[in-house]
Amino acid sequence: MTNEIPTKYIKKIRRAYINPGLTYVLNRFCDLFLFSINVYVDINEDPEKVPSNLYKFLKICNSFKLFKIMSFQEIKDISQQRIMLDMPGEAGKVILTYEILIKDEVYLVYEIIKRSKPIVSVILTDILLNSAKLGSVFKTSKIILERSYDIESSVDEMIYASMTGITGGFAGAFNRAILFKEDGNDFRVHRALGPADESEAHMVYDAFETLEMDILPYLQGYTNNMEYFSNLEKNIKSISIRKRVLFKNQLLNKAFEKNATIKSPVSNLDESLVHALGLRGEIAFSPLKISQENIAFYLCDNRYDGKPITDEQLEILDYFAKQSAIMWQNKISLNLLKEEAEIDMLTKVGNRRGYEKYISSLSYQKSQSIAIAILDLDNFKDVNDKHGHQKGDEILVTFANIAKKNLRKTDKIFRYGGDEFVVILHDVSQTNVVNVIKRLQKQFFAATNCTFSAGVSYGESSNISQLFDDADKKLYEVKQKGKSDLIF
Repeated sequence: MTNEIPTKYIKKIRRAYINPGLTYVLNRFCDLFLFSINVYVDINEDPEKVPSNLYKFLKICNSFKLFKIMSFQEIKDISQQRIMLDMPGEAGKVILTYEILIKDEVYLVYEIIKRSKPIVSVILTDILLNSAKLGSVFKTSKIILERSYDIESSVDEMIYASMTGITGGFAGAFNRAILFKEDGNDFRVHRALGPADESEAHMVYDAFETLEMDILPYLQGYTNNMEYFSNLEKNIKSISIRKRVLFKNQLLNKAFEKNATIKSPVSNLDESLVHALGLRGEIAFSPLKISQENIAFYLCDNRYDGKPITDEQLEILDYFAKQSAIMWQNKISLNLLKEEAEIDMLTKVGNRRGYEKYISSLSYQKSQSIAIAILDLDNFKDVNDKHGHQKGDEILVTFANIAKKNLRKTDKIFRYGGDEFVVILHDVSQTNVVNVIKRLQKQFFAATNCTFSAGVSYGESSNISQLFDDADKKLYEVKQKGKSDLIF
C-alpha cells in the first residue's frame, strides 16, 4: 500500500477527459470547502481494466490541492475497485463503488451528492444551481450578440439589451441598472432601467405570474430613438457626478484602473449622489472602457427587495459590462464603415437614415462642441414646376458639391429630405459657423442664382436632439421673415 501513483497508470490519467462543467463545479467547491478531503483508492493491477471515471478522479486529485491521496492500493478483483472520500467532521465519508464508477459522469455526481452529508450536498447543489444560472446568462448573451450582428441595430439598442440582461430575473436580477456616460467634466445619467419607486417595484413584481424564461420578449419592447428606457430614467436623467469627485474615491478609482467590477457600501459614496439616486445598503459598480478611455460605468443595486449583492451578480454584471464595451466599440466602428451604404444616390451626401445612425453613434462618443445647421433651398418647388425635375436635381447636386468643397472631413452633411439638408460642424467657433454658412450661400447663388435659408444652433454633441430642434425652429423663423438668410 502506498500513496504514490505507479507509472503504468500515468498515461491513462493524462488522457482522461474532464467535462468543463465538472471542472467549474470543482473549482467553486474548492473555494467554498475549507478542509482537505482524504482519498483512498483501490485500483485493479491491470490499467486496461480500470473504469474511466477512476482515472478521471485521479486526474482531479492531481489538479486540486483539496484532494489528498492517502492510500493507493492495487488489487486483483475488478469488482472491488473503489474510491473512498474521507471528509473531516460532520462531512463524513463517501464510498464510490465499482458499480458507481462504471456509470457516466452525471450518475457519478448524483451519487456523490446523494451519499454525502447535508453540509457537502448543500454546497454542491448550490454550485450546480449557480452554474445553471451562468448557462442562462450565456444564453442571454448569445441572443444579444446575434442581435448585434444585425446591421440595423444601434449602440443604443445593444445597451438596452445588456441592461435588460443585468436586471432580468433570467440573468443578473438587479433591481436597477443605471448607465453613467462621460459628459465633459462629469459623468451623467445616460440610460437607466428599473422601477422608479416602491409602488412601481411592487407592481412589476406582482405582474410576474409566470417565470421570466429569457430575454427575447423584453427586446421586443425596444423602439428606435427611445426617449427613456424607463420611468426611473425619466426621473434621474439630469443627475451627474463630477469626475474629480468620482476619481477621488479610492475604491471606485481603483475599479477604473483595473477595469474591475466591485461592490461598495453606500456609505463610501458621495452623499449628493446617494441622496439623488435614493441609494441604500450597497451598490455594484462596473466601468466601461472604450479604446482605453473611461467613457462610462454601470451603477446597479437591489434597492427594492433589499437583498445583498451576491458574487454571482457581480460576475454577471462584469460579463455584461465588458460585452457592452465591446459591442459599443464595434458598433461605432461599424457605423463609420457603413456610412458609404447610407448615401443619398442623387447628391452623394448622407441620407436621412445615415443621419439617424450617425447621431445615435455620436451620443455614445465623447461629448464635444458642435454646430448643427438645417438648410432649406428657397422656392425649390417653383423650380421643379417651371423647369422640371431634371433641373431641380441639377440644383440639388450643385448645392451638395459646393457644400462638400467647403466642409472639412470631420464635418458631416446629410440630405434630410427633399430640398432640406443637415450640416454638422465639429469643434468650431460660432463665428466660423456663420462664415461657413454665408460662404455657402454666396457660392450657391453665384452658381445657380438660387438661395437657401438656414437655422443654426450651437452646443454639446451630447444634446444633439435638442440642438436639432432649436435649429429647426430658427429655420422656421427665417422662412417666416422672408427666406435667404440664417438665424443663429
